[in-house]
Amino acid sequence: MSLFRFAIVTAVAVLLAAPPAKTGDVGPYLRLVQRSERLRQAWKPQRMTPAGLLRQVERPASVGALVRTGDVARTAAAVREMGGYAGRAVGSILPVRASVEVLARVAERPEVERVEAGPPRRPLLDLSRPEVRADEVEAGDGLLMSIDGTGAIAALVDTGIDYEHPDFAGPTGRTRVQAIWDQVFASGEPPPGQTVGAYCDRDSLLRGNCNSLDFIGHGTHVAATMAGSGETYRGMAPGADVMGVASIDFGLLVESVAWLFDQAEARSMPMVVNLSLGGHYGPHDGTGLESQALSELVGPGRIIMASAGNEGSDVIHLGYDPQGSTGKTLFSVFSGFDVSAALFTIWLEPGAELSFAVGVADDAGEKAETDFVPGDGSYRSFALSDEGVLLGRVQIQPAGFANPDNGKHQVDILIEPEDAAFQGNPGGYVWYIKARGTGAFDAWSAASGFLTPPARFSTRDDDGLIPGDNHKSVGMPAVALGVIAIGSFATRSQWVDTDGNTVNHIETTVDEISFFSSLGPSADPERTGPKPFIAAPGEYIVAALSRSSAVMEQGTKFDDGHVAMRGTSMSCPHAAGIAALLLQVDPTLDPDGIRSILAKSARSDDNTGTDLPNPAWDHGKIDAYEAVALAMGVGLCSDDADCTEGWVCPDAGRCEEKSDSGCGCGRTNPAPGSILLVLSILLLLGIRISASSRTGW
Repeated sequence: MSLFRFAIVTAVAVLLAAPPAKTGDVGPYLRLVQRSERLRQAWKPQRMTPAGLLRQVERPASVGALVRTGDVARTAAAVREMGGYAGRAVGSILPVRASVEVLARVAERPEVERVEAGPPRRPLLDLSRPEVRADEVEAGDGLLMSIDGTGAIAALVDTGIDYEHPDFAGPTGRTRVQAIWDQVFASGEPPPGQTVGAYCDRDSLLRGNCNSLDFIGHGTHVAATMAGSGETYRGMAPGADVMGVASIDFGLLVESVAWLFDQAEARSMPMVVNLSLGGHYGPHDGTGLESQALSELVGPGRIIMASAGNEGSDVIHLGYDPQGSTGKTLFSVFSGFDVSAALFTIWLEPGAELSFAVGVADDAGEKAETDFVPGDGSYRSFALSDEGVLLGRVQIQPAGFANPDNGKHQVDILIEPEDAAFQGNPGGYVWYIKARGTGAFDAWSAASGFLTPPARFSTRDDDGLIPGDNHKSVGMPAVALGVIAIGSFATRSQWVDTDGNTVNHIETTVDEISFFSSLGPSADPERTGPKPFIAAPGEYIVAALSRSSAVMEQGTKFDDGHVAMRGTSMSCPHAAGIAALLLQVDPTLDPDGIRSILAKSARSDDNTGTDLPNPAWDHGKIDAYEAVALAMGVGLCSDDADCTEGWVCPDAGRCEEKSDSGCGCGRTNPAPGSILLVLSILLLLGIRISASSRTGW
């Protein structure tokens, strides 16, 4: 090793081992990635095999991170000079992608205040259309005009879009997909102003020259749910334009959303961005750098909808105050396809004085345990064994400083079991975590890789054990202020698949909240607002099947071009498509305006109950028709100010057109003269009117 290389490696090691300086705070996850080969596996570059499977490329792991800096231009130039990628800053937050070693050097720069990263985000996987009354909106029944999303852009950051799928065709048969930034698989030049990925502009999409493919199929299904134009399986906003960013690890999420909004601004069009993805690494209170950046990006005509999460039935949260004693909770670690490790991120309330330890037990009792490490302490590493048999390695990494945005100390714990200690091992070994001291904390189990399930806390409360729970399970980025988090309820539990087999999911109850839909509130409801905000149909939803992907779940294929999926990944695009409808009515609506309309127009029934908002449903079930009617001023009302010109609010609480005598006459449809006037104005403005009244799903 050269003297220069030795010096660089030594400097990085010293930085990561010592408490961080006052500037350039490095998050504990990055320090764990530096030390853990398993964690680095999650960030290795990917390519597709001929069988359509992901395979790692033997190149150094490149980690997506966010840097808060006092001099954006200076930091960006330094990152690029070191061989990393620096994107467009959002305020003082700079998206970057580089090796861990480069990120460590960036953190040493005097203008850098904080470097933050987390594990890769994961995607969160026709009866629904009449359920939310989107067919009535497109037909224009009782409205001033038919609404289908025309004039708005429905965008997404996901696994890609099969842009040649018939469900994305417009009235002329040409694709409605306007642009794709493929950060993973496509070849070609990146978008103007970018240095990574390949760009498919409108011309290449129309000519079929774009080689962007959706090998996983998640993004195609999501995009079609949001804005598909098929006859039978039709999306919420079939007249909207479509754009997308294709990714796998979503390491450039902030940069991707900013790029999409730039495209909308260049076209002078409103946009809703759908994020059917998420994870649980972070404070869950809106103070993470990613959350702050996304909050800065939203505004009038710039809406973000995000999946609440699929952990409503998963025990991934643990939180309590030991009150001076020691609490103990069991947990299970699962073997995955990429990382095979458990990652806990723990956040101590300001003033808490807590220490944490991890151990392994069997039926005979505790076998091995780490030392207790203080929440404001320094890094410790332990190898746990039982009678000479190595069970696993535990690394406990406190941040070493109080987070400046929430005043909390953070501790990350990485557990890397050997084969003898994964869930279901023949020796009966089980892992546990202990908390000792005073003050409250919240801990979340985060998926440590794209293909690795998160560890699960036990619900056992016997023998003095403290159970985990599924509370506060709405993930990032859905917890960000200004991002609208969407839960899921069921509209299908039984069907006949393409092979003629009857499929019945007894765990699913139609019209009920989905068992997997993540529960609120956030860790700081006063900062973030209600999470989730509303529920939309999320199981089982039939939409476009990418021609480059396989059917992931047996019995879910409906025909050669459509497949059923479930998850808040599917409920979110319902809400995003409805947001596109609202943006057609009023392109200036901001997140507060969208939230107000959705809340006022939400439905309640025997399944939601009347005690709303609550942690599962929050405001209730989304209703596209009532939302659009409210935005038009022809729907629910409390006084005349809620109604459009020429309409009044009678005692019944629904806008009615004013008669010649000045009183409401009970009509819910505009007079022919009003329709002609509206159509004439719209035609003069160059707005296309959809005459379609087709329904589906």
